[in-house]
Amino acid sequence: MLAICVALTPQRAGAVPSSTPTMTPTATPTATPSICSGNPQQSTLPRPIPLGISGGNIRSMIINKNGKDVGCFSGTLGSMVQDSANNQYILSNNHVLADQNMAKPGQAILQPGLADLACMQAPLNAVATFSSKVKIKFGSGRNNVDAAMAAVQPGDVSPQILFIGDISSTVDDSPTFGMPVQKMGRTSCLTNGVIATLDTNIKVDYSFNPRKPKLAKFVNQISITGTTGAFGAAGDSGSLILTTDSCPQAVALLFAGSADGKFTFANPISEVLSGLGVTMVGTCSDALASEGDASDVSAAEVGISKEVVASTKAVRDRHEDQLMRIPGAVGSGIAAGDQPGQATIEVYVEKLTPQVSAAAPKDVEGTPVNLIESGRIVAY
Repeated sequence: MLAICVALTPQRAGAVPSSTPTMTPTATPTATPSICSGNPQQSTLPRPIPLGISGGNIRSMIINKNGKDVGCFSGTLGSMVQDSANNQYILSNNHVLADQNMAKPGQAILQPGLADLACMQAPLNAVATFSSKVKIKFGSGRNNVDAAMAAVQPGDVSPQILFIGDISSTVDDSPTFGMPVQKMGRTSCLTNGVIATLDTNIKVDYSFNPRKPKLAKFVNQISITGTTGAFGAAGDSGSLILTTDSCPQAVALLFAGSADGKFTFANPISEVLSGLGVTMVGTCSDALASEGDASDVSAAEVGISKEVVASTKAVRDRHEDQLMRIPGAVGSGIAAGDQPGQATIEVYVEKLTPQVSAAAPKDVEGTPVNLIESGRIVAY
């Protein structure tokens, strides 16, 4: 559990700087109460550990400008992947395992993470060693994923996900609006939600200090909203987002969210696996999944073709510079429209005011533009 002297903030991977006031999301994640009681995912678990639980790099410390440790942070050890030689790795985010590009290969990955051990760097808690990352480009660069992996220590890690169990080795790389999903994470435990937007471009703040942002632009992301309450929270970074089938398939990798907890953002899983050169480790058979599962039914009810989504994305891309000049704009995505078969452009703004509304176009090339107040978008 968190030490009394540290406070959870949403800036990066469940950061817990001891000198910073608590800034937890205002939208409370709705976890499954009975199984999540006492937050077992934040405790030291017997080896081999399941995944979807607290973890991070042994050097996940927050250092001030004077070189002093002022806190620590944890994220989520999301799932297991393997390379072409069948070497197995824990999959999570760059900012969880690689400390925003800073980690060196071979550094210990601990379970639980430092934030759940009062910042104690205990080598005996290691379950893996940092292996590789997809580098995050800050500033003007464009990113597809925030991803990294760590080589598992033999016998210390199970491919099962806590409270979800076995997953498929195949992935769902064609997410759709309204598609039901689930995730198991360090902070909000097991939650359910639906896919709200596709092809989402966002500016994510990786700084611990909101007065000194450290921004990275991500393109073609997915956003999820919780079914009852928030889907994710600070510290859930690295969680694997899955379908709700009997043999769940990976859909995306959670990495960010709105500062108020209302929106969760994730990398499409196909981009993650491609970037790291790995595949999912699965332990159940897709043949066990039922015909016409809930994901397919929900997607059919929305009724928006891939061609409509692609056309709407093309319109957004042509007008992205104009849309991002809306005061306080931090991103945009493609969402289901009010009319059957229609897609619309959603623009995320830090604060929705009459002045912001007046400055925004109602549509571009006939495609509706809707403003959504999100606050800052931060790495979870």
